[in-house]
Amino acid sequence: MQRFEHSLRRTGQGRGRYNHGGRGRTGRGRRDRPYHGGRGRTGWGRRDRPYDHGGKRGDQMKPLLDMIISDLHPHTIVEEPGFLRFFESISQSPPTSPAMLSELQSLISQMKRIVQERLEREDNVALSSEVWNTTTNKTYMTTTCHLIDDTWTRQAYVLETKSLPEEYKASHVVGQLRKIADTWRLGNKIKVVVTNVDGMKKDIKKAGWDLIPCFANTLDVVFKETLEASSDWKEVVQRCYEISEYFSHAEAQGQLKRAQIKMGFKQHNLVESKGDQWLSTLNMLVRISEQHQAVREVLLEFKCDLLLSEHELKNIMKTTSCLEAFKHVTSPAERYYSLSNIIPQVESIKKKLLDLQRGGNEFAKELAQHLNHHFSKAKENDWLTLSATLDPRHRDIALSEKGASARIQKTIIAEMKHLAEERSFIQPDSLHKDLRRYLEKKRLPIDWDPLAFWNFQKGEDWNLSEVARKYLAVVLTAGPADIAFDTEKARLVASRRSNLDPEHLNMMLFLNGNRFLLS
Repeated sequence: MQRFEHSLRRTGQGRGRYNHGGRGRTGRGRRDRPYHGGRGRTGWGRRDRPYDHGGKRGDQMKPLLDMIISDLHPHTIVEEPGFLRFFESISQSPPTSPAMLSELQSLISQMKRIVQERLEREDNVALSSEVWNTTTNKTYMTTTCHLIDDTWTRQAYVLETKSLPEEYKASHVVGQLRKIADTWRLGNKIKVVVTNVDGMKKDIKKAGWDLIPCFANTLDVVFKETLEASSDWKEVVQRCYEISEYFSHAEAQGQLKRAQIKMGFKQHNLVESKGDQWLSTLNMLVRISEQHQAVREVLLEFKCDLLLSEHELKNIMKTTSCLEAFKHVTSPAERYYSLSNIIPQVESIKKKLLDLQRGGNEFAKELAQHLNHHFSKAKENDWLTLSATLDPRHRDIALSEKGASARIQKTIIAEMKHLAEERSFIQPDSLHKDLRRYLEKKRLPIDWDPLAFWNFQKGEDWNLSEVARKYLAVVLTAGPADIAFDTEKARLVASRRSNLDPEHLNMMLFLNGNRFLLS
């Protein structure tokens, strides 16, 4: 029991990594740890050391390949003047662009073989489909496959990046997903798709899959709808957009810096937020609030009609408080969050917004109304409720809804029975006992690892653990959580993606997303 509990705990350091026994990030030497680095997508141990070709030429190419793939550079970087000068400075001959392309294509062949072999062994997988735009307004869709392998390690494989028409429809997205499923021979292994594209439910259903809207995208929609419903809140945010844009120019930045030095403020530029994403808007509002006096002095000096009134400043503080509630709940500890987190996170946001409403925050009331609209039926969705129920940290939250417990248990028993029938081993009484035994166990603390829990349980409750594996494999965002909930990282990744030649975009994102496979 002591070893079991120790394996479930996180260290609380860094980004929620697990305790690997003090032997570095890979946790070597601790064979009793069910979750350790170097084993999969979220095993953080060796993701930054992806290549080991062997041989003299491989040793020379390895660091260069790592840089190109990790930082999403085009392979033609080896022909750029600065790059050539660098190689001259270290007295080495740079590889040619065709040579680099050949190396990258060789890596792709290896990766595809590995991914295909691993997918062949799985019965259930989930897809996430992230649709995104480049700075030149081209639209792409990156599809990732998610699963929990037989060692109870979460795996995520980037499959393909496809271009979409400028005026794409839901049918275009589903059509591409069908092609990807055929290419990777996923067949009926796909049960659910997580996407940031709205209006896809009917088309996804026709494909025989269930749809889960991207959680990060849904929160953006909630924020956008709240602004659109109230001119007061929309106007104050729009005014802040204009202030940030004014101070994006070099001359205005210089004026702001002089005012900051004079007042003893930190010399920070304002944060621009183009669009209506709640996180980038929050960062913009926080910076304007921090630098308000310096901003005001510059605007007064140059008689710029962007001054904020006291009423507007109060509304900025109210908006900031509400969006901080979003950030507090969604700050990622892992690259891929399990779907099981949606119900408890929404409940937590609702509670924080209710506290703000009691303090007289009108924006919290309006935001809560739109949040309730989008998540009012969350506890009726089997994917959300079953994933939360089978997560030992959140089980009781999912079962607390009146009348929900019986329905959820009935669905889980049905899934267990289906698995038992496939194994030609049916003992209905045993299935009920297995589920009852799990429900009577003590709930895990929030910072413990549910996958490690089920890894220990799989021998005793195989049918139940397999149902848990199916539902816990689904993620809550269409893209990695650390990008979806980190504005600066998202901008950096978007910039690097946009700089790639469309012809090589699919290749480079495949290599970047799966580089851990060659560790």
